[in-house]
Amino acid sequence: MITIGVDFHKRTSSYTVLDDKGLMITQCKLENTPDNIKQFLNKWPQPKQLAMEATYNWGLYFDTTETYVDRFMLGHPAKMRAITESESKCDRHDAKAIAHLAMIGYLPKAYIPTKEARDLRSLVRLRSFFIRQRVAIRNKTQALLDRNIWPSERPPSFKNIYCKRGIKWMKELNLPVKERFILDELLKSFEQLNIQIQTVDSYVETTACDMPAVKCLRTVPGLRNSKIHLYTILFEIDDVQRFPRARDLIRYAGLIPSEHSSGEKQRTGHLIQRANHALRTALIESAFSAVLADKHLKAYYRQTKERNNSSAAIVACARKLGYAIYHVLKEQRAFRPFPPVAAPGPFAV
Repeated sequence: MITIGVDFHKRTSSYTVLDDKGLMITQCKLENTPDNIKQFLNKWPQPKQLAMEATYNWGLYFDTTETYVDRFMLGHPAKMRAITESESKCDRHDAKAIAHLAMIGYLPKAYIPTKEARDLRSLVRLRSFFIRQRVAIRNKTQALLDRNIWPSERPPSFKNIYCKRGIKWMKELNLPVKERFILDELLKSFEQLNIQIQTVDSYVETTACDMPAVKCLRTVPGLRNSKIHLYTILFEIDDVQRFPRARDLIRYAGLIPSEHSSGEKQRTGHLIQRANHALRTALIESAFSAVLADKHLKAYYRQTKERNNSSAAIVACARKLGYAIYHVLKEQRAFRPFPPVAAPGPFAV
């Protein structure tokens, strides 16, 4: 089988072609145009496989080349870094390393979602982008008020300055001319972002409301009245069958602690960093609602909080919620209530 390794960049890509014995046939660099890529791939006889490292725009290359190769492999960038890092960084060498790893079966593979799944995932990530912008504007507004208004001079009738009364108060504030201009622009941006977030919410709901998995997830505590977290969880997981066990999904969401153990020393730290952060955020924020909606999960939260702290307890609840979501999606069924929490024994710590 012919193996083609690609070091893909925005304007050009480096290629290495190996035969079935691992001997290099050719190396070249091509401009990234659909015609160039198709002509190059059609030069090589069947069967052939192509491997590349996942980049932010890998989907464009995949959609262009999928029908021209027998097998397409996408390398996991974080795992490949540990294998291919060297003091001599060169696109030609990277393409060669990718090709060799693919040929011997050692390429750490990343999941390849469908075009529809990628588009839906982009929608919920766009909403997260708008949310982060809105948070930044709120922080900027708070900083402006802190440098112009004493806390004692603020109305005691509301804590959130972005409630209706708070916005009305900010619009009527007597500030220096330049500060007044900045605040007005911040309020305009805040209102515009609210409109954009609502538009994305409506579009996501109308696009995905007919999916069978949505009905199953609506039975899970914390997701019954969810506007966007349900769709974030669904789109980020995509195909739950790719996770052999529920723990694999929990690891993918980054809800397990990092571990540094050696010999007799057992040490655990913060949550692992190599994770799907959008999925982790959605599960943790859904856990707050789930704790209020399910009495057994609430008892588990209280018990865990007594042993550790509130942050650790809500992460533990998010982990429990993730296990439930895994089985609901894999078995395509409604949520089954969490089991009652056993009361701690007299010597429990």
